[in-house]
Amino acid sequence: MNADFESILRDAGQSITKPRQAVFETLKTTDEPLKNGEIAKRTPNIDRASVYRSLELFTKLGITTTTIRGWTPFTELAEPFKPHHHHMICEQCGRVEEIANDTLEDVLTLVANRHEFTLKSHTVELSGICKNCRADLPQPTAS
Repeated sequence: MNADFESILRDAGQSITKPRQAVFETLKTTDEPLKNGEIAKRTPNIDRASVYRSLELFTKLGITTTTIRGWTPFTELAEPFKPHHHHMICEQCGRVEEIANDTLEDVLTLVANRHEFTLKSHTVELSGICKNCRADLPQPTAS
């Protein structure tokens, strides 16, 4: 996996620096997209500006993908570093669950084809209330 990371940087004429390696390792060890500020916190020995520059470069090179929730960008590794997936996000607690579903992928491809659209990439975010938070909500009473 690191070999792919390094070859992408080299092929783009970029150096393999300690800050870039640290940011990549941080993203590799998490199971959910992170706010860019959280990535900076998790790499305390790296200058914050270097973290943000690395993230900008990684997105440009396809190493990471960024999704926006509200006004906040969240970053995670892209394919081939992480299998293709989508997210379910709880509106109450903010929990993010990754979902991978072949049927969903087939439907999205079918929709694109029906519109004579060449699908290059896509993201799907489902927003709602998770099972744990739903259990905490008051239940309607029968009248």
